[in-house]
Amino acid sequence: MRVLVAGWFSFDEVIATVGDELGADAVVRWLTDLGIDHDVAWAPYLGRGVHWRDVDPADYTHLLFTTGPVGDLAPLPELTAAFAGARRWAVNVSVVDDVAPTLFDAILERDARGVARPDLAIEGPAPEVPVLAVAFAPVQGEYGDRSRADRVRGVVEEWLAARALPWFPIDTDLYDKPHPRRPAQVEALLRRADVVLSMRLHGMVLGLKHGRPVIACDAVSGGAKVTGQAEALGWPLLLAADEVTAEALDGALARCLSGELTAAVAEAQRRGVAGNERAREWLTGQLGR
Repeated sequence: MRVLVAGWFSFDEVIATVGDELGADAVVRWLTDLGIDHDVAWAPYLGRGVHWRDVDPADYTHLLFTTGPVGDLAPLPELTAAFAGARRWAVNVSVVDDVAPTLFDAILERDARGVARPDLAIEGPAPEVPVLAVAFAPVQGEYGDRSRADRVRGVVEEWLAARALPWFPIDTDLYDKPHPRRPAQVEALLRRADVVLSMRLHGMVLGLKHGRPVIACDAVSGGAKVTGQAEALGWPLLLAADEVTAEALDGALARCLSGELTAAVAEAQRRGVAGNERAREWLTGQLGR
């Protein structure tokens, strides 16, 4: 027995969802546990596995399609026709028309009249990967040709993608369509990240305020606000504009996750509180004149 696992992730013509891939992951675990030889058919744009149009259908005894709608939906009929000599099964699918039963020898529906089964994505190992909050900085005209914001952002974005790191953007502008933004929204998001990567001063400051290790990247050649604030807070994890590389980011993330920066985070918070108190004393003195 040899099985080809397929799904909507097998086609270049459509864009699959993460749920489609998680359904395949569940099926692959079952086949592996059973000791059944199998391949997964991935679309070429995903850059892995085999492509169903390139394999010999005669090499497979079974085609197992998982997750999503099935019916007269291109290019699904083309796939099932190519593997007409194999047993064709569908699992965790939604039958959308009368054509679907003609495409497969057996179907396990996840939703049908009078039937509802849990989707396969509900079960499986939880990924143990850090979540990053990322604050990008725009090209800031006041720094003229010293700005390296575009280059630094490009390196960071490629690194996040290449390492498959989950991340979400932190925008510190007060207004960005379609709605205004409030500080509490930004701070609440930062608290839910494991690590903050910031090209902006306040991304670094707020990350440290909420006890998160920060990969600070100063995108201005020679250093500017981010460097100055890192010095004021005694924060050691700072990458200069020309130091931002994938390898440097790897090392910085490893330090953030190691726990070695816990004391540095606490020291930055202490310095911040002390600095605020000095600023308050200064202002009180000015008001008393």
